[in-house]
Amino acid sequence: MYKDQFLPLFHKLSLQESIVGFIGDSSVIECSTRQPELTVQDIIMCWRHNNLNVYDIINGQVSVEGQNQEYKNRAETFPDEYKNGNFSLKLNNLQHSDKGRYTCYIIRQSILKSFNLIVKEKQVRESTNQGTKPRPKRTAIMFANSATGVYLKFHVPVPSPNKMRSGYSRT
Repeated sequence: MYKDQFLPLFHKLSLQESIVGFIGDSSVIECSTRQPELTVQDIIMCWRHNNLNVYDIINGQVSVEGQNQEYKNRAETFPDEYKNGNFSLKLNNLQHSDKGRYTCYIIRQSILKSFNLIVKEKQVRESTNQGTKPRPKRTAIMFANSATGVYLKFHVPVPSPNKMRSGYSRT
């Protein structure tokens, strides 16, 4: 059965949200529902990027049949989380060609969620103190929309605590 034939039936739509990722890094685009399927075997969902097949889950199993070659060995999900209604997509080794619209379709629940991925070059910061090594960047941002039951989590760089300027507080 061809999954894209179901698209006109979707009635739970959301506004498109933007995510920023960096060349060579990974990005996690979270698409979840509070109403998980009755059984993992009933799950049918797919991820699309500008109408290209990124990733499919058919009857609870990953299906790479028809997957666009651009995403082979770079796109993954979290199978242990399917039973919780979590169908997050992780894209590894981001490339300029990854920018654009990503859509998560949860077929049996008629949920469609769109995201705009913006891919930027990493900025190299010059250190004024040559005697210390730069610390790795920590990341985490999470948004929730309880009205739709769809959650979005993505990662963006944040400064390490020792580089924060006065006026910012640590908690």
